[in-house]
Amino acid sequence: MNNNDLRSFRVLRKYKIVSLTNGILLFKDSGFKGVFKKISDKHKLKKYNKVVDLEKNINFALNKIVLVIDKKIDERKVMKQLSNCEYEFQYFKITDNEVSNPNNSNNITYINNDQLNNFFTYKSFIFITNDDKEIKSLFFPITIKYSESLLKEIVDLLNKIENIKLLANYNNTNNINVKCSTFFDYEGSNYYSGGAERYLIDLHEVCLKLGCNLDIYQNANKPFFRKFSNINVIGLPLKDCKLNYSEEFYNKQATNYICTTKSQGQLNIYSAFQECYPNCSHPAIGISHGVSWDNKYCKAYDGIDFWQNKKLFIESAQLCDRLISVDTNTANWFQTVDYEIGNQKFKVIPNYVDTKEFFPRKDYLNKRDKIVITYPRRLYEPRGLYLALDMADKILKKHDNVEFHFVGKGFDEDLNKIKKYQDKWKGKILCYSKSPYEMHEVYKNSDISLIPTLYSEGTSLSCLEALASGNIVISSRIGGLTDLIINGYNGYLIEPTVQDFYETVENILKDFESHFKIRKRAVETAEVFNKKIWQERWTKILDDFNLNTKNSNNIELVEFYLESIDRIDEKIMKIIKKELISNNLIYLRLKKLPKNDLYSANRLQVVSIDDEIVSEPQKIYNGLKNNKYIKDCKKIIDITKP
Repeated sequence: MNNNDLRSFRVLRKYKIVSLTNGILLFKDSGFKGVFKKISDKHKLKKYNKVVDLEKNINFALNKIVLVIDKKIDERKVMKQLSNCEYEFQYFKITDNEVSNPNNSNNITYINNDQLNNFFTYKSFIFITNDDKEIKSLFFPITIKYSESLLKEIVDLLNKIENIKLLANYNNTNNINVKCSTFFDYEGSNYYSGGAERYLIDLHEVCLKLGCNLDIYQNANKPFFRKFSNINVIGLPLKDCKLNYSEEFYNKQATNYICTTKSQGQLNIYSAFQECYPNCSHPAIGISHGVSWDNKYCKAYDGIDFWQNKKLFIESAQLCDRLISVDTNTANWFQTVDYEIGNQKFKVIPNYVDTKEFFPRKDYLNKRDKIVITYPRRLYEPRGLYLALDMADKILKKHDNVEFHFVGKGFDEDLNKIKKYQDKWKGKILCYSKSPYEMHEVYKNSDISLIPTLYSEGTSLSCLEALASGNIVISSRIGGLTDLIINGYNGYLIEPTVQDFYETVENILKDFESHFKIRKRAVETAEVFNKKIWQERWTKILDDFNLNTKNSNNIELVEFYLESIDRIDEKIMKIIKKELISNNLIYLRLKKLPKNDLYSANRLQVVSIDDEIVSEPQKIYNGLKNNKYIKDCKKIIDITKP
């Protein structure tokens, strides 16, 4: 982009001719092909928005079996046949006509094919048709042909274990909904114990005090419904698009989230804020956990490169009603791009630490025979894992009294590399994970904490917890970490290199006793970031949205411990149905998992018996003798007897 281009761009932007400005930039970057692609994308987005606008016609009832009637079938005959059924139904009829449903006096909702494909994606329902067609774009439909014996067919259907998911649809109103990338992994089997996940756990506490529950929706490879510390976590896969964070994926997933949470929630929180792109559900609060678009691949040669690389983040910020940043770095960055967003829409609420939970051990100022250096965060490259490992290797060659603890979770690729260092330094490098509620024990056992972030960092929870625990904190000068550490005063703020970290640790070990003032100041600094202050600030933000707290109810987790699906008899089936009708989440914990899971949907989930327990069930039905898997539970019911 030359000087003439820049002058033209500024003039067009000054007079707010945004479309023409973007068109010129796009044409210079990719010619007519790029312009036509942009027009096509706009057309698709308009189509998605039209689908979302149709949501006003649809309201799913609680604890009713959803029944969808095909176009050519007389809905009155269906309703008459099922009028005396033991189950309650909610009726939908597919029509080619314009949908209005002004009064809905006949107890049936008319829908078109667009609504079926968008709003019924994760619903379990019975599709009644005269044809042999299947609805392949949806996850859980059960197709049956219309006949005069419809009532008997449906009753027989619900007496089979693979079909009781029809009772498991989830529909909770007035909750606060969160859209994030990950909380569990994409399969719903492994909790990510990172800062963003812990942030949402604590935000859930704030919402509960206001009388609202918080549901988390995340990207996924398959549909799942999990609990973590009594928070509902729901996986949203796309059937016709790979999970690859392309513009197509963002586009479809944004619409997918809106359609799935329709009539379930009064406020949307996007964590991180770019999860709203390009179709935002309002009202919306976007959270920036740091400049995540700061990474090792960043390189812009001109204004066009910059815009193409940052477009998603800038436009996402424009879509949100409010923006919360955990650091000043993000707000200041946006102020250089769009003054109004950075200066007016953003509110900085720094991260926090619970100083009642995180505090120093009594003798923390005394030197110990063994010095414990801890890396307390996600085990992967952006957080400086490999920098810390290389530095540990150099330190351990010189010091016999030092021990390194790598505390967090990571993928196998990263864990395998840590294992190589563990094999080299037997007993000197430890690697393990702890729940958020156990991390205070880790810091109390530590003397030095490493925060060697390379990129994508806000105001690190790990950094604050280490400060509050009186650790000597060594941090890179990346992202929002500059808001927390004053170099040489309450810790060390240094360059993100192996050599800088090595020299800093080496200097500390040479004169460990001289650092007691830094450790005391670290504890004092943490008080400024007290969790209570953070809670008060978030409460004030949420109060601005005039939330309805009367009808926000959470669902309880009920677990069944069983040998296999084949061992579920009529007695157990009856109990499962009863618990589903009571609007509970059911885990079928099986010793032997089925080859194909045809049973899980919404509030009914098949899980392995030895899966990690991350939320205590309210009730357990035990169908195993000598059950060694059951942990603490308030109510255990024995169902082993006939």
